[in-house]
Amino acid sequence: MKHSPELTDIIMSLDELISACGQERQWVIALIEESIIEYDVPDSEQFSGYQLTTVRRASRLSRDFDASVPALGLIIELLDEIEQLRQFKRQYDADNAMIEVEVSSLK
Repeated sequence: MKHSPELTDIIMSLDELISACGQERQWVIALIEESIIEYDVPDSEQFSGYQLTTVRRASRLSRDFDASVPALGLIIELLDEIEQLRQFKRQYDADNAMIEVEVSSLK
């Protein structure tokens, strides 16, 4: 495992990814085949810390919900969309924050 010079991310081989996530090789290969994770550089089979996080997330979902690999792809995609929508909402709320002032009637 090495650190990418361009990024502050780690770069790992397929074997290192498999070891780090604690899953079987064929299961990780299935994630690649379903495009749940992709190679950073297709010819060299290098993976990033982000991809490791995705594999670990898929592993938890698989364990917790007994989900198949194709189902994991859909679940992760939907969870990512939910997070993106939450970020948009937070940004919208921050951009449109109003100060509410209570005005009492004058007598």
